[in-house]
Amino acid sequence: MNKVVGFVAFLAVSLLVGCAGERQGFVCEEIEYRLNTMTYSPDQRAYMEEELRTCRVEEAKKKNESGQSNGSIYERFANTENAPSGDSSNVEIPVQTLLQDSSEEKTTSIYDRYKSVEANK
Repeated sequence: MNKVVGFVAFLAVSLLVGCAGERQGFVCEEIEYRLNTMTYSPDQRAYMEEELRTCRVEEAKKKNESGQSNGSIYERFANTENAPSGDSSNVEIPVQTLLQDSSEEKTTSIYDRYKSVEANK
């Protein structure tokens, strides 16, 4: 039982650490939103700008630690679609090639077999 609890706790910690860069992004967006929409005194504004700059630096560091490139998830997805891969699933094969018998043996249709059976009677 202790092994199961330990394993579940390990998975939970791994999940939280793995998502740290994404969570940090939400924090930075919230700071930026408040900076742009709320009224601050000049010293408060300078403090918030410094907090935003620090937040962006930490976000970049966490994303680089987890192996993610800078940019949104949509940009990363677009980059993966345009990247060449060794996958041959995108190779177009003509329909006639696909319809051919791969055994290279001559085959007869059911209709032809039926006719040959009827002719032998």
